[in-house]
Amino acid sequence: MIETGRLKRNSLGGFRLVWQAMGTLSVAADAAYLLTGVVEYALGATPLALVLGVFAYLFIMNTGYQFSKHVNSAGSYYTFAGKGLGGVAGTFQAWNMAFYGLIGYGSFGFLGLAAFITLLDPTYKGIIFWLPVAFFAALISFIFTHRGMKISTDYQIAGGVIEVAVLLIGSALIIINAGKLNTLAVFSTKYVSGISQLLFAMIYSMILYFGTTVSITAMGEEAITPQKTIKKALIGTVILSGITLIIVSYAFTIGWGPSAMASFAGSNDPGVILFSKLNPVIYILLILVTVNSFMGYNISVSNADSRIFYSFARDGILFLPESIAKIHKKYKTPSNAALTIFIMSFIIAVVFGVLFGPVQGGLIMLLINAYAAYTEHIVASISLPFMMKRIGKLRVIEHVIIPVIGILILVIIMAGTLISPEKYPENIAVYIGIAWIPIAGIMTLIEYKLHPDRVRKAAKMSIEEEALEPK
Repeated sequence: MIETGRLKRNSLGGFRLVWQAMGTLSVAADAAYLLTGVVEYALGATPLALVLGVFAYLFIMNTGYQFSKHVNSAGSYYTFAGKGLGGVAGTFQAWNMAFYGLIGYGSFGFLGLAAFITLLDPTYKGIIFWLPVAFFAALISFIFTHRGMKISTDYQIAGGVIEVAVLLIGSALIIINAGKLNTLAVFSTKYVSGISQLLFAMIYSMILYFGTTVSITAMGEEAITPQKTIKKALIGTVILSGITLIIVSYAFTIGWGPSAMASFAGSNDPGVILFSKLNPVIYILLILVTVNSFMGYNISVSNADSRIFYSFARDGILFLPESIAKIHKKYKTPSNAALTIFIMSFIIAVVFGVLFGPVQGGLIMLLINAYAAYTEHIVASISLPFMMKRIGKLRVIEHVIIPVIGILILVIIMAGTLISPEKYPENIAVYIGIAWIPIAGIMTLIEYKLHPDRVRKAAKMSIEEEALEPK
């Protein structure tokens, strides 16, 4: 392990961790942008897809929840894999996490915000308009990460509370105005054409929550009593975000009309359209909190990804230079890692934005990103029972049965979308996403041949191990 300095210990409580994760979830931005990806496939069954996404994610989140009782590290799921299956598995995990971390950050955070702002007035849709938006979104998130978690989470708390309040108040007004048009049929398959469509919708509905566990567990070296705090933060975040997004999705579906949801996905900022019919004040508030929500996502993901890349560089893997693992002397932040992901994610986002435009480009990147993210959770879930058995704490339900259910959910969705892919360019996104899995394996093999000692020792550092080291 490279000596690079360490992150600030015991600096994050549970409340700050919840809002760090809520920033990643970015519920207003989800409602404005990512929800259209769900609607495109689920149509009038969008609320059903959101409910299924929450319950499926609870099975998947169990892995991070169980690991956090015993392992806490900036490496998050990278360290989980290494603790359970060894350094080779940890390195394979790292290649997947690096891939989806960079693509997911640039897609939703940069192109998503650019798409939202340009769609407010479609006349401003060229690269000359969206490129500066994407750049400044990336730059501002880097600055927050560079300065530290206190200023980042202060921003998330202030903006996040207002954001959730605006969404719930606006959704309540839409539901009340709908009157007799309210129906529970949107929680059934009445308005969706087939199971394959629902599977594609669940890719986006689960992606809504996927950053939750990583964004919290990546703070493991900085959390106060992380063995307790992280568990509570995970549950609290999923409950708060799940209730909010299900209510919002129901309001949008009822307000637009379950049978007319095909036009929802194709409309410019349909959520904004619905809020604009309520009153000017809540319409303006929605626009403001949505912009804030995208920025909250950028800041939270930059915080988490920078710590994960710091962990990779600290262990000397992924051919990353030692300088990426350096900690800023004043702020005790992984500034070099944050700068690295800022530059790389922005370049990737620009490429997809130029090829497909910011709206479709961002959604395609998210679809590509999903398969590496799913693989990350599968590898960690396989690792869980091995580590628990080794430390003598194996329990069949929590450590075997629930992880297997989570794995099956992810495998079914991945297989279903591969067998029945959508038309171009979504099908290309599916093939690229799937193809990265064997590529990550090949890169791991190459790295093992070149640096076997580094790979074997990878993904071992946690604060629990650190406490056992001689002082």
